[in-house]
Amino acid sequence: MTSSRNPGLAGRTAVVIGAARPPGIGRAVALRFAAAGADVVCVDEVIDQRTPSDTSGITRAVFDQVVAEIAAVGTGSVIGRACRTTSEWADVVAEVAAERGRLDICCALGGVTGPAAGDGPLLAVPDAAMARCLQVNLIDSWRVVQAAATAMVDGGRPGTIVALSTHAATVRTPGAGAVGAARSALEHLVAGLAAEVAPHGVRCATVGPLGVAPTELFPNPGLAKLAERDGLPLETWLARSIPLGRPQQADETAAVIEFLCSEQASFVTGVTIGVHGGAGR
Repeated sequence: MTSSRNPGLAGRTAVVIGAARPPGIGRAVALRFAAAGADVVCVDEVIDQRTPSDTSGITRAVFDQVVAEIAAVGTGSVIGRACRTTSEWADVVAEVAAERGRLDICCALGGVTGPAAGDGPLLAVPDAAMARCLQVNLIDSWRVVQAAATAMVDGGRPGTIVALSTHAATVRTPGAGAVGAARSALEHLVAGLAAEVAPHGVRCATVGPLGVAPTELFPNPGLAKLAERDGLPLETWLARSIPLGRPQQADETAAVIEFLCSEQASFVTGVTIGVHGGAGR
């Protein structure tokens, strides 16, 4: 994790949804906010056991480990709020704003991929898998954004909201059509909301990463599947598919999110920033 040099975040209240889920972008964002002195609320869906067919939800052990890591670098308060389901995310955002009397930053970085969440050929995606993909990647994520914007407007304070999208929302990606469609719709909603709340000093944006490097704590099975689809080792696939020739680190997307939440991005709103190593559109 690159140490934050963003003193403007000190003392601000930041909610990070998806703080402990793969591929680790939420964790990297929360680490940056904590290092900058923000009061960070780490939120995620905590489940009894992870399954390889669905990347939403993490175990209590992983959640507690990640929150402890973030707290260790923080100079402000760092707390974890575990949810039973993704439908609770928006409620937590509203609760934090009410409890603290302010909400300055909200990062909606939750989501889900995998065969049980719509991955695979679109002709073969079952109704239940498509429904789960849309529920988590679009509806529940949008409700977080909407709840955060409502809290900021009602509180009469400027603020910043950043939502997670994906490169597949822009580029047709075999096997990722469902999540691409869900995130594309989220991008459209966030851009529309940005225009509505701009007069209140609230800025909204999305980020679209591609190919975050897997780690022992945060595997990235979707990246491996893309390489497998083309019959190539992951390293070879990355060299051919991404002009920079390598996967990105989670912190490289986190750095973009931190920038968007800083005063350095005070005139940036209603956009999606791709973090994809120069991959084509």
